[in-house]
Amino acid sequence: MRTPIFALLILLFLATTTSGTAAERVELRGSVAVAYDGATYTWDPQNFPGFSYDADENIGNERLTLTITDSFLEEPMGVVYETTAQLAEFDLEDWGSYHKISFLGEEHFAGYADESYDERPYLYDKSKDDNLMAGEQLSKILIDEEHERTITKDSPLQLAEGYELAIKGIDAYGSVWLNLTRDGEVVDSNLIAPVKDGATMADKTYTYAKDIGITQGIVVIAVHFKGPLFHGTEGGLQDAAVVDGIWQISDSPVSIGEGSIFGKMRVSSVDPESMRIVMDNQDNQITLSENRDISLMGDFGIKTADQDEISAEEPLRYYVYREITEAGTYEIRGVVSVVVDGEMVEWNPTNFAGFYYDIDEDLGTESLVLNIYDSALEEPNGAVYTTYGQRKDFENEVWGSYWVIGFLGEEHFASYVEGTAFDAYLYEDSANPNLMAAEMISQVLIDDDEERTVTSGTSLQLAEGYELMLKSIDTSTDKVSLELRKNGQIVDTNTVEPLKEGATVQEKTYTYKERLNGAGEIVVIAVHFKNAFYNIDQMMATVDGVWQISDEPVSIQEETTIGKMAIQAVDAEAKTIMMDNKDNKINLYRNADIPLMGTIRIKTADQDDVTPEEPLRFYIYKEATVEAPQLPAPSQEIGMI
Repeated sequence: MRTPIFALLILLFLATTTSGTAAERVELRGSVAVAYDGATYTWDPQNFPGFSYDADENIGNERLTLTITDSFLEEPMGVVYETTAQLAEFDLEDWGSYHKISFLGEEHFAGYADESYDERPYLYDKSKDDNLMAGEQLSKILIDEEHERTITKDSPLQLAEGYELAIKGIDAYGSVWLNLTRDGEVVDSNLIAPVKDGATMADKTYTYAKDIGITQGIVVIAVHFKGPLFHGTEGGLQDAAVVDGIWQISDSPVSIGEGSIFGKMRVSSVDPESMRIVMDNQDNQITLSENRDISLMGDFGIKTADQDEISAEEPLRYYVYREITEAGTYEIRGVVSVVVDGEMVEWNPTNFAGFYYDIDEDLGTESLVLNIYDSALEEPNGAVYTTYGQRKDFENEVWGSYWVIGFLGEEHFASYVEGTAFDAYLYEDSANPNLMAAEMISQVLIDDDEERTVTSGTSLQLAEGYELMLKSIDTSTDKVSLELRKNGQIVDTNTVEPLKEGATVQEKTYTYKERLNGAGEIVVIAVHFKNAFYNIDQMMATVDGVWQISDEPVSIQEETTIGKMAIQAVDAEAKTIMMDNKDNKINLYRNADIPLMGTIRIKTADQDDVTPEEPLRFYIYKEATVEAPQLPAPSQEIGMI
């Protein structure tokens, strides 16, 4: 099945974990813009992840344009969304073509293409009405594939939205009787003859048509059968047939009538002939101010940076985003390029979401440069990756700053910034404050300044199995005793003194240090206590700062190989890392999926024609997985016998 590709061109935010792992939701965002009077910015599938794009057929043309007046998106033209259907071939090309339209980031069906586009438009011919947009509707594309599979009476073909297609029987002449069920109820039965002499498309294809809104008799399911057929036996073998093409659209359409509302957006025009849809923000002026999360339309929104300074020289940064909560795996891809001899292509945080970027502080330096020679990335300089550290303040600013470095798309810790116990306590408390000097970096797991309460009956949950517990408060010294556990085992005990008059940062901060891979001790966990309380019944403390880095560091020793890349240079003082593809020539050919480094890969299009006029398209990408929500275990009731 050809799955919609969601292009992500700056950053991926995961709700509960970091990119490359499973999460409950994923935030896909487009390139960052700045808000100043008169500015106009447009997002399309090249620079916004939420818009769908099919690299194989180069299909996807959604556009979102924001025009700023002062600090507002004035109605009705401050926000304009446009999309137009494009001609697409079915994966099973013998069925002809159809009009595909991207709408709010999803691939939708607009209508079947007639004989002016294809000599054999079978599904067009089988539909009474062929243009959904004429009825001001769209339908989500659920399945479009040509993979072979075998179905039987007891192993039906599983379709979407509760449909199943099963073999009821095969007669001696090769006719196949089919039953279509939905949620267990038979909704259609029909006969096909895929192996008879001179079998036509009609003989080989099962179709199910139904009314959708005011659109009558449009094909919503098509299944193509090929030979041979297998007859059941008395010994238990079942009748079986081979399927090699499936098409299904949703029978729950999306209404796109003029005036339809999607969040703050209104459908302003629909043209069923040109198959174009336009929306605007009529009656909804939108204010762009610091640290806002603005719902726009459907799963789409606008976020503004929580930046320290906003001025003419440092205007407010913002981006559009789409939040995905539907379970599945999504490609986070960079801008699409083409394979042309002599071309140099660069991806960085402005055009590849897989790289680390912090919009609030405008941090992120990763770069991947591909130098194309003929149709290959020659070694050692065909692929060159560089990154360097930047200074970043802790969320709890009393701890000072640290050096952050993006590496393979993740936020990593390089070093604590030098200072004194008063303005850089974590630096002072570490015997080895610079991990890069030991040829290591460590993933940043937690950095926040949110207030939370820890009691004698609860614990502060940290990452990697750690938890910090409040054990006691000494009423004579006001010392708070703490216990740190990992996976249930005690690994450290210590005290803090947040109740002490004039308590210093050191006295308010619990730290846990480790020797990572044999290097000198470095703080891996820090927790700042604002205060503590106790009475006869309970103890409690308020935490207002948590910091944690992984105790499983990443080796960045020179000559370390990561996929097809090798680390060639590390500078612990300048905090730079460089990798290249030494000893690994990479060929770029059609329909390839090439692992490059870590979770970053290169994918080339499965396009029909590769010519000087239509060179091979390709892009780099990472994957993000949204987990299906886990239902709570059913409670077990115990009754008396």
